[in-house]
Amino acid sequence: MKPLRLKKQLIKVGAALALAAMISTGAAVAGDSNSKEASAEMKFGFKSARRGYWQEALMRFEHANELTPGQPRILNNIAVAQEANGLYEMALLTYQEGLALAPSNNALRRNYMRFQEFYSSYISPPEQGAEKEGQDAPQNN
Repeated sequence: MKPLRLKKQLIKVGAALALAAMISTGAAVAGDSNSKEASAEMKFGFKSARRGYWQEALMRFEHANELTPGQPRILNNIAVAQEANGLYEMALLTYQEGLALAPSNNALRRNYMRFQEFYSSYISPPEQGAEKEGQDAPQNN
C-alpha cells in the first residue's frame, strides 16, 4: 500500500473513531440530563405525596420513569401512588413489574406484601351470611 493511501485510511478511521466517541459522549450527557431531571421529578413527587397530593405525585413519578425506565425504586413509588389514588389493579401490575426487575428489593417486597394483604380483602366477595342478613333485615318506616 502506498503511504498516501495508508494515510487517508488512517484519517478515515480516526475520524470514524472521533465521531463514535462524540456520539457516545453525547448519549452519556443526555443520560445524565435525564437522570438529573428524573431525580428532580422524584423529589417533587415526594413533596406532593407528603402533602397528600397523590395525583401530582403519581404524575411526577411516572415522568421520572419515562426519563429513566426500569428503576425499581421509581416503580415502587408509582405503585404506592397508584394505591393512594385507588388504582389498585394498576398498582398490582406495577409492583409485579418492579419485583420482576429486583426481586430482592426489600422496600418493594414489603410494600407489595402489605398491598397484597389489602388487595385480597378488597377483591374478595362479601360473605353470603352478611348479604342475607342485609336483605332480610326488617325495615322501620
